[in-house]
Amino acid sequence: MEYIDYKQIVISEHATIPEQHLESLQSVKFDGITDYMQIPKYLGIGYYKNHLSASYFIGTCWLTPSLSVAVLPKITNIDFIKMFLTALETESEADYFAKCYRIDFDKPAIKTPNNLNILSPLLMLHYLALLEKLVKRGLKRGYIVKEENLKSKIKGKIIWANHLQQNVFQKREDRIFCRYQEYTIDIPENRLLKKALLFCENMLDNYASIKKQDNYTEIKRRFNKLKQHFVNINDDIEVSQIQKISANKLFINYKSAIKVAKMILRRFDYSLQNTSKTEDSAPPFCIDMARLFELYVLNLLGGKSDNICFQFSGYSGDTDFLKIDEQLIIDSKYKLDYGYESNDIRQLSGYARDTKIIQKLKVVDEREIKCLIIYPNKMGFTTLPKSLIQTSEPIPQFRNFYKISVKLPTTKNAD
Repeated sequence: MEYIDYKQIVISEHATIPEQHLESLQSVKFDGITDYMQIPKYLGIGYYKNHLSASYFIGTCWLTPSLSVAVLPKITNIDFIKMFLTALETESEADYFAKCYRIDFDKPAIKTPNNLNILSPLLMLHYLALLEKLVKRGLKRGYIVKEENLKSKIKGKIIWANHLQQNVFQKREDRIFCRYQEYTIDIPENRLLKKALLFCENMLDNYASIKKQDNYTEIKRRFNKLKQHFVNINDDIEVSQIQKISANKLFINYKSAIKVAKMILRRFDYSLQNTSKTEDSAPPFCIDMARLFELYVLNLLGGKSDNICFQFSGYSGDTDFLKIDEQLIIDSKYKLDYGYESNDIRQLSGYARDTKIIQKLKVVDEREIKCLIIYPNKMGFTTLPKSLIQTSEPIPQFRNFYKISVKLPTTKNAD
């Protein structure tokens, strides 16, 4: 992968671009506008209150052909491995997790600060969750074309040129060279998935951040269990074949897994040996911390269920969560030390008057629906209580608005 060592700006989320760089960035059109779930331009960097500042996306990108930026998380020493594992624990949302990050393999790699060396573990853990979801439905079979010099039998079509050269001229009268179709599990799609799985397994023991996790043994067990599904599948597949593979209509459930498998192989230039190398650069990438936090909260709420609705669509938009038993609208806000923000209050007020949402919450009278904001704080809950309203803090400026904080995982050397 091409790597260009030029100047780099290193800032944290919501921090301002240093003044000494502003002149060289005058030609760059920053707007800071990123539509919901869309890829942010320049990591969402834009003018906020007349200052050129980062947004809630972390990662790296090129600002100019000779100047890159690395945006670090605002929470010191955040344990991304635990964040990813927790967010992906809700297996049904493994596809949604793909919306939390983007990678641009078509641009030169960028030097990555140590606390942003998270791209490979992210891909590996996401792939693990997607593959577990896939094998539960069963690996698909398909027809592949095989050519073989068969003994004393004919299958499919005789390939006369090969048969004459390898058998007739060599006086091997018991052999017939044939081309035939075979219905098998050893299809190119499954070979790609197995190859990426082996890359991940090799990668697993090369990341100290994963090896020191409390559930490292469980992660290893999950990989070993997955390998059992691929015992009868070859991992021999050429790069040219990989690039041609896509999830067609017959293999629609493979779409996300194939996409991430390809990204894993591209990340290491299709070489298993590269998985053991020290990583100090990566293709430009971004992680949407707001969406990642949303999935983290979903897991703390117990995942999707009859009681917890995730991304419910009302007339006024999609709510983060609805909690049916408490008739509660919940929104996750990736904002530290949250007081309140008027736009957030307006957003939830609109949800609370949305008849579609009201019906889902089974509210039959004219009462005001309670709204709750969940935000990160180092003094917050590590597990959420069953009754959220009883343990939450009122937002005194607004009636029936509450807030509650959760603690995000940090590494042991965190402050």
